Amino acid sequence: MTQIHLADLVLIFHFGIVIFVTCLFLIIPLGYKFKWKWIKNRKIRLTHFFLIFFVTIETTFGLTCPLTLIEFNLRGVIFSDSFISIWLQNLLYWNFPKEYFLISYIACLIWTIFMWYKFPPNNKDKDKINS
Repeated sequence: MTQIHLADLVLIFHFGIVIFVTCLFLIIPLGYKFKWKWIKNRKIRLTHFFLIFFVTIETTFGLTCPLTLIEFNLRGVIFSDSFISIWLQNLLYWNFPKEYFLISYIACLIWTIFMWYKFPPNNKDKDKINS
């Protein structure tokens, strides 16, 4: 497997994380409305919280996402012309001011914290019982 293919795999994984975090902003309240049990899974909710917290902190301090760094290092260049990388990079990497992202991530973190209280996950004891 070439470095370009590895870079594409990292990009696909990165895109999957973005989809996971983004979709849960809407799926958590919907899951409560429709009584989906899996939406209360503490591990899923902690993973979601950690990821949005991590993205907010790295943006606050002006750090580049480690997955972006790994992808770019594997490519050896900032841009690639593979089909996957062109489309996924256009979806992931927007050309907006850093302040836009910082405000967006802070708002998403606040929403995640709100959801934690409004739509709480199961506590640890219930997770063990339901496993």
